[in-house]
Amino acid sequence: MAGSNHDADEPLARTARPQSLIITTYGAYSRPIGGWFSVSSLLALLAEVGIDDPSVRSALSRFKRRGVLTGERRDGVAGYALGESARRTFDIGDSRVLERRFPPPNRGWVLAAFSIPESARDVRYRLRSRLARVGFAQVGGGLWIAPRQLESDVQYIVELLDIRAHVDLFLAEHSGFRATREAIGQWWNLEEIGAAYEEFTAEYAPLASSWARTRVTPDPVRAFSDYTRALTSWRPLPYIDPGLPREYLPKAWAGDKATETFFALHDRLARPSMQFVEEVASR
Repeated sequence: MAGSNHDADEPLARTARPQSLIITTYGAYSRPIGGWFSVSSLLALLAEVGIDDPSVRSALSRFKRRGVLTGERRDGVAGYALGESARRTFDIGDSRVLERRFPPPNRGWVLAAFSIPESARDVRYRLRSRLARVGFAQVGGGLWIAPRQLESDVQYIVELLDIRAHVDLFLAEHSGFRATREAIGQWWNLEEIGAAYEEFTAEYAPLASSWARTRVTPDPVRAFSDYTRALTSWRPLPYIDPGLPREYLPKAWAGDKATETFFALHDRLARPSMQFVEEVASR
């Protein structure tokens, strides 16, 4: 239903949350160096984006309870490693978050139909929540729809929840009885998604322009701070946007400018940011 993508109204609000910045830091920087940070390294990194030590420690405890992170000592040093499920989620999510994605040609739709017994309604809730989070929209009841390229996303969700016996997937075309554009307008709130992109562009386009004018080697600390905040704000956007064909989008689609803005920052800052993290982690 329109508006089902519940995070579309708050992508930039996430930037200041310790939890979001920790997730970004682990997702973007930890895997190339073994998926682990010492507590002292993490505190030093998060301080550069304005998060104080007590907030970081509190968020780490919550992530440990949820299994996102696992406490682990290496060479007698306390730290946290990515949980296996979190690592797999990051590995899969890289292609969605860190690859330039513009509206694709129309390849049809993937439908997920499910019937989960009342005795497992918690699983049903988790399935619906996860489908919404990757860009699916509810057609009605236990029927959800997304552009065909999201087929692998729903397969991963079904396997993760171990509910293959309760779900059927279909590849389909929309043939009636209303215009596809009208139906899409009911299934997804394009104005809300577009507004989220516009908010991102308004916040970060000036920063991207500033870095584009800077010809010297980026200062590692500033690069890390700017890129980590931008990436944290960007991360939800490729998920609230299902990747609809251009023919069903407004002519001036806000996602185009936002994508250009993010990748201008990514191309300029990702490498020096990683170098700064490696330096802090090696202390």
